[in-house]
Amino acid sequence: MQKSDLLRLLRQLRLPSTVTLVLALLFVPGLAAQGTNLRFTLFGGGSFLKADRTFPAEGQTYHTAFASGGRAGIRVTLDITKHLGAEGSYSYGTNNLRVADLNGVPPLVRGFGVRDQQIDGDILYFLTASSRRLRPFAAFGVGILRVSPTSEAKATASTEGFIAGPATLSSGNKFDFNYGFGVEDKLVKHFGIRFDLRDYVLAPPRLGAPSGPGSPGAGFFPVTGVVHDVEVTAGIVLYAGR
Repeated sequence: MQKSDLLRLLRQLRLPSTVTLVLALLFVPGLAAQGTNLRFTLFGGGSFLKADRTFPAEGQTYHTAFASGGRAGIRVTLDITKHLGAEGSYSYGTNNLRVADLNGVPPLVRGFGVRDQQIDGDILYFLTASSRRLRPFAAFGVGILRVSPTSEAKATASTEGFIAGPATLSSGNKFDFNYGFGVEDKLVKHFGIRFDLRDYVLAPPRLGAPSGPGSPGAGFFPVTGVVHDVEVTAGIVLYAGR
């Protein structure tokens, strides 16, 4: 199969761009140049989205919070110099939303399922050279978080109510900036392990709901500012070089 044929097939499958790149690098001869120390990290961990808010809406007081959830994904990393690396990543996870109406005793709490997809590009600075086995690093970059309410969440919001009334929820994108640190340990020739701690800084997700009241009785989500999504992950590193 020619390189152009494979790339065309991968695009037709509508895979995330990072996954497409990984598959192309794995199966197209000559793309995985040994000199770049190309490697893939399959990772999993936890996402702790710190976005709690308490606010009044239509004479009621509400408290909202996104629950901690799991995260899994893949990273594609290559060395630019002995100490600098470039990386692209894709991950999928959950951060379900909880909405509490504080005016009742006990408060009425409703849950809304939320699924996340994240694509990021990062620069890594390694404290040790590419020839070393143990490589601590600092990372920073930018990306997009796509936040998608589940079908059940959309149905609940439109029939049972959301905040200050029913609302139509939808998927949306949030730009993020991330920074953090980690360590990569090459255990044997083709395998290693890696640990990461990242803080993703972004605007609070509103799940497609308006930020302020619209028509009478319609729900909205009046949250603003900046929130932090702290991610802790561990992964298996696969080295492509021979």
